[in-house]
Amino acid sequence: MALFSERYGYVKPDDIIIRERINEPILNSIDNWLYDIPEDNKWFEIQRFFWTRFLNNKVSDLDKQWDFHYYDIVRKYIGSRDIEWYKKLDAIEFILPYIKDEYGDSFCEQEIDELNAEFSRHNFAYRIIDYKIVEVNSEEEIRSIENALDNPISEVGVHLRTALEKISSSQKEPDSRNSIKESISAVECYCRNKTNTTSFGAAINQIEKKIYINKQLKEGLNKIYAYTCNGDTGIRHALMDDDNPPTKDEAIFMLVMCSAFINYFTKKLG
Repeated sequence: MALFSERYGYVKPDDIIIRERINEPILNSIDNWLYDIPEDNKWFEIQRFFWTRFLNNKVSDLDKQWDFHYYDIVRKYIGSRDIEWYKKLDAIEFILPYIKDEYGDSFCEQEIDELNAEFSRHNFAYRIIDYKIVEVNSEEEIRSIENALDNPISEVGVHLRTALEKISSSQKEPDSRNSIKESISAVECYCRNKTNTTSFGAAINQIEKKIYINKQLKEGLNKIYAYTCNGDTGIRHALMDDDNPPTKDEAIFMLVMCSAFINYFTKKLG
């Protein structure tokens, strides 16, 4: 439920949806999350990787500077006011695979769920999906993407994971064009796999013979595919006009929409 200041307009939209910055409550939640990771030999190894492979420092300097306080390295880096917000997200994204490798899938998934819950509680515009930090707009969109990632057709997940990577916070510049390409390729891959056809249009026509597809829904999907084929977007073909390149917002929209189409067809076709 919205609090008084939100209901009566005393809080600006930028204060409600935290985007392209990390405020103090979010920073505190991240610090609490790191603090709860067991300070054992596994965490020691993760900190060591962080020091040598993320910060690119010498191991000998680690021994001299930190002595037995290895557990402070990531927390002090993320807590520093001299580090840009996106580099702090890079740090989290960097250590997640190591947490998975050292502590196992179950522990890591629990940690991700806890941090995502904190991000949601503080209206942070980012979530961890498939070990990548991406900008999202709602919990429903997150679930839609996650469901599509688990599609039985493995190639579909490959395309969607690549789409995520292209716009994740670890990218200095989001590659929106190729993210959109991977998203629509996931839909095309699914449809062609289900129909053994060689083109997107033929695949949709075959699917329509198996299940009822609302005329407007089919038209919408065809238009989305057509959008990716236009010369002025440079998504699936050579770029003809770079005056209005696809934005990250468009890439997120396409990722959500394509995930939704895949989930819809999977539910209908089984």
